[in-house]
Amino acid sequence: MAEKRKYMRFNVLLNAICRKSGKSKSLEINNFSKEGIGVISNNAFSKGEDLEIEMTIPGDNIPVLFEGKVAWVNGQAGDNKQYKSGIRFEKINNQDRSRILEYIYQRWIMPDRSEVKQDKMEEKWG
Repeated sequence: MAEKRKYMRFNVLLNAICRKSGKSKSLEINNFSKEGIGVISNNAFSKGEDLEIEMTIPGDNIPVLFEGKVAWVNGQAGDNKQYKSGIRFEKINNQDRSRILEYIYQRWIMPDRSEVKQDKMEEKWG
């Protein structure tokens, strides 16, 4: 299967809240790209669904808010039925986009020591 991604993805693990029609659902953001985010949720979204997402960047207590559209959804097997989805940015202000990019950039150039240690172990034992 050919890869459809146009932009580099940056792996993260951040909790977020998704709002639609006055209801809130929790989800986990597992990656960012220039166009959007990858998420894992216990709730299935529908392709094309419009969502509002609120997340907090670690070390920053001001929430980041943006609107997005569900680009794709895949079920994930396991005891707990979870869904992986891609959400494309539709509306995000430049300041919030910059805050996200700064967070990703800092993690990219200075990864968490536990991540570096794990990568080294995988290289050694892989």
